[in-house]
Amino acid sequence: MLAAPLNARFQATVPSHSIRGWPRVHLTLPKPSRTLRTDNRHTIVQGALSDPKVGAPLPPEDPFYNRVTELDFFKEKFSGKVGLVTVLVGHRNCGKSRMLKQLYEEYEAADIGPLFLFINARKTPVRNPDEVANAFTDALETSKLQRLVNYTTSSIPLLSSISINAGLVTFSLGALVSKVFGGVKMVSAIKKYDKLLALLKPLPRKPVIVIDESNNLLDWKESDPLQPELKQFLNFLLSDSKEDRVAHVVLSTSDYFLANWLPQAGMTEDKFKVEVLGDLTEEEAQKFVYGDDVAGGWPGIINLRSGTKEVPAGAKEQWPAIYERCGGNIGLLQQCVAEAQLIGNWDDALQGVVAGPRSGIVRGFKPRVYIVKGGEAPLWTKEQWKMVLERITTAPHHAVLVSELEKDLGDGDVEKGSEILLSMVKYNLLALRPWSVLARDLPREVYGKKKTPVVTLPLPAHVWAAKDVLED
Repeated sequence: MLAAPLNARFQATVPSHSIRGWPRVHLTLPKPSRTLRTDNRHTIVQGALSDPKVGAPLPPEDPFYNRVTELDFFKEKFSGKVGLVTVLVGHRNCGKSRMLKQLYEEYEAADIGPLFLFINARKTPVRNPDEVANAFTDALETSKLQRLVNYTTSSIPLLSSISINAGLVTFSLGALVSKVFGGVKMVSAIKKYDKLLALLKPLPRKPVIVIDESNNLLDWKESDPLQPELKQFLNFLLSDSKEDRVAHVVLSTSDYFLANWLPQAGMTEDKFKVEVLGDLTEEEAQKFVYGDDVAGGWPGIINLRSGTKEVPAGAKEQWPAIYERCGGNIGLLQQCVAEAQLIGNWDDALQGVVAGPRSGIVRGFKPRVYIVKGGEAPLWTKEQWKMVLERITTAPHHAVLVSELEKDLGDGDVEKGSEILLSMVKYNLLALRPWSVLARDLPREVYGKKKTPVVTLPLPAHVWAAKDVLED
């Protein structure tokens, strides 16, 4: 569990009411700066509350909101001993990638730790050995190496006299030399990274390797089937984390099937731990949309505008309908408000939020129309899909224990039911959610006394859509 003192660190400057369960305090906030900045709790925009009709312009990227507890969890984790690989999963658009990027930016800005490699596999794919080599080569750009050299020599001056070939570059600690090699093969890149990480082992803080959108690995294709390299790549991540303890490794994804695929690919369950980044709680979500009513605090996305149109009237009265469809999903909430502003009414905006998820729910009744994924056709029937939807939409918090659904899907044959359930997860119809200290959107009781995994639909909009489809 998270350490209790987390909250105490913020009480002097910010109200702690935005995280459910933390005590309320009402203190005067420091005067917000003139530029977008990240406070301990929220991103603050100067003047955003002064004139709601005008609204504050959106920054180039969406502002970061209210993930301080999760940020502190990973900062504490990365400051300690290296252990298991972390597989970070979460709903699409829950703010997972944004949080990791914020963590990366804070590390870079504050010069925390020797090295933070952030690989966005959506932009730099990792689906084969050559792509992996290119991704890791690109991640270690010259500026990062210069920072690495400066950090290392200031932490352990003795290392400044050591000269090595780190592989991707050749440098003498204390003075960056040389060139970045092109066309490095994966095996060669791994060996060179191993040398670099081994050299940094004496440092009190270890390097961090994050692969965002790591579900790209599910589409892995060997360049030479006679010499498979996927397991070698996974072994590299394992040896650097759990075995040699020279780097923290995080695999981030919105595909819940990844955690079930990794053991089949060579990374067994005892080598990694799944953490789940949940959606915002209802209280947090409401503040995210409308603001926290604190001078200089979070203005609410209805006051953050990129265009000239105003958000339609009656925004607060729409909250029950908004939350029913969007839940606490940051991406859905942003989509709903932006759509309402663009088209000028809430009814069409709310319908637009659930249109895609509704199509997905309907498609689930036609398993034969799916393109075969991973060499395996869908295993469920339309009757089984209907049963699953009925179970989830009527369950408390729309979460059902995995063990219960496996039994129902297999008509008592748990192994058969497990295969059918995993097939639905593989085709992104369902999400498997283990208990995680980071996920506050589901109460602990839904996981049962033994905190076993539960099954949910991928997004809150899917729950609304499923209810609507079942009524037809």
